[in-house]
Amino acid sequence: MFLVRKATSEDAEAVWGFISRSGLNVDGLPAIESFLLAESDTKELLGVIGLETIGTSGLLRALVLNRSQSTSERLLRFFDQVVLFAKKANLDELFLTSKEESFFFKVFGFSTISFEEVPTLVRENELFSKQSEQRVIMRKRLN
Repeated sequence: MFLVRKATSEDAEAVWGFISRSGLNVDGLPAIESFLLAESDTKELLGVIGLETIGTSGLLRALVLNRSQSTSERLLRFFDQVVLFAKKANLDELFLTSKEESFFFKVFGFSTISFEEVPTLVRENELFSKQSEQRVIMRKRLN
């Protein structure tokens, strides 16, 4: 069993360490309060993901899972909770970038789109302005 909750400032050290150990760079990530955590009953971090709000859009960042505790079922439940959280936050759509198109995200209703289809406000985000054109952009409409 695990719980998905919004991160607080008290979680910052644990989350940044968790992300760093995965090999991702924490520089340029959104504020800690933009992260959602999946944690076990014993408060062990099972996964984290950034959900940066830009207008009525959400930008998913830094999905990291605890490999030793990760199962397909947990991943599916965690991501399902993330999408539910975005809907409750009244977001219209979610975006993410990836090195390659992902079947996993397609299962959740994401589709690959061109850079031009990304709203200007989202395109101005540091993630998009610093990404090479070789990144795949995916979108999921929530309404």
